[in-house]
Amino acid sequence: MQASASNAAPQRRPLPIIVGIVLIGASLRAPITALGPILGDIQQDLSLSDTAAGVLNALPLMIFALLSLITPALGRRWGLERGLGFALVAISAGIVVRSLPLPGVLWLGTLLASGGIAIGNVLLPGYVKREFPDKAAWLIGLYAASMATFAGLAAGVAVPIAHAAGSSWRMAIACALPLSIIALGVWLPPLASRPPHHRATAQAHSVQTPLTPWKQALGWQVALFFACHSFIFYSLVTWYAAIAAAQGVTPTAAGFDLLLYQVVAVAANLATAPLIKRSKDQRAIGFLCGALLLIGTLGLAAAAPLPLLWLLLAGLGAGFSMSTSLSLFALRASNPDQAARLSGMAQFVGYSGSACGPILFGGLHEYAGNWNGSLAMLVLASVLVTLFAVLSGRGKTLR
Repeated sequence: MQASASNAAPQRRPLPIIVGIVLIGASLRAPITALGPILGDIQQDLSLSDTAAGVLNALPLMIFALLSLITPALGRRWGLERGLGFALVAISAGIVVRSLPLPGVLWLGTLLASGGIAIGNVLLPGYVKREFPDKAAWLIGLYAASMATFAGLAAGVAVPIAHAAGSSWRMAIACALPLSIIALGVWLPPLASRPPHHRATAQAHSVQTPLTPWKQALGWQVALFFACHSFIFYSLVTWYAAIAAAQGVTPTAAGFDLLLYQVVAVAANLATAPLIKRSKDQRAIGFLCGALLLIGTLGLAAAAPLPLLWLLLAGLGAGFSMSTSLSLFALRASNPDQAARLSGMAQFVGYSGSACGPILFGGLHEYAGNWNGSLAMLVLASVLVTLFAVLSGRGKTLR
C-alpha cells in the first residue's frame, strides 16, 4: 500500500501539487505576523491593555495547540486534500471577518483563521511525506521558506498600509487575504483528483502504528524542540517593535527590521534541505539552530548596540529551526499517518508552551516596566532549543 501511495504523485501531475503546497505554506503565517507591527494601533483604537494585547497574539497559538490534538483524526476521516482545502476556506473567512468594523469580530475572525491555520500546520507535513517521500525534506524547506517570506512581507507592509491616507489597521490585517484565496484556487484541481485509495492507505498505516509518539522519548524531543523555537519566534514577532522602541527605533523601522528578520529566516529555510540531505543525521544542524538563537537573544537581552544585528542572528536561528523541526515530522516517522500524528503532538506541545510567550512578555513588562525578564526567558529557551534539537537530530525513527 505504501508503494501505491508513493506512486500516486507522478500520475497526478506533481508540479501543480508542489505549487499548491508552497501557496498553502505562504498562507500559514502571514495572517498572524501582520498583527505585531500594528499592535499599538489596535491597542489604542480598542483600548486594550498590554496583557489583553498579549492574549490577542497568543490566541492563535492556543487554537493551534487545541486543534492539533484532533486534526490527525480529521485528516484520516476527511482525507488530507479535503482537510487542507477546508483549512484555506477557514483562513480566508477568518481574515474577512476580523477586518470588519463590528464589535468583537477581531476576536471571532482571529479564532476562525487560526483554526484553519492549525489544520494546515498539522496536515501539510503528512501530505508531503505521502506524495513526495523521497523529497520530503526539500519540499518542507521550500514551503517553510514560502511561509517565512510572506510572513515577513505581511509584517513589513502592515504599518505602511495602516498609516496610509484613508486606510486603517483593519485594512492592514486583511493584507494576507489574497494569499489564501489564490492558494484555494490552485488547490481545487488536486482536491478534485484525490485518489480514492489514499484514505484506505491512511487507515492501513494507522493500524500499522502500535505506539503513538506520546509514548516515545523521540516524540517528546521533537515536540520540545518545536516548542522552544516557536516560543522565541512568536515572542519576537509580537513584541520586537515595542522592545526596539525602547531603544529609539520607530514603528516603521521596526516593521522593516521584522521584514529583514523574515528574509534571513527564508535564506536559512532554503539552506536547511541541502544540509539535511548531505548529513547522516541532524545533530550538527540542531546545534547550529540553538547557537544562532542563543547569540541573538543574548545580544537583545544585553541591550547591545545594533539591535537589528541580534535580531538577524536570531532570524537565522529561527529559519534553520523552523525547517529542521518541520522536516523532523517526516524524517522521524515511518509513514504518512505517523507523520501527521507526530506533527499533531509536536504542535500541541509546542503551541501550548509558546502561547504563553506573548502573554508572559506583556505581563512581565507591565509589571516590571522593562524588558529584562522577558528577554531572559528567550535566552533560556535558546539553551533548550540547543539541547532538544541535538537529541531529536539523531538518526532514529519512531516505532
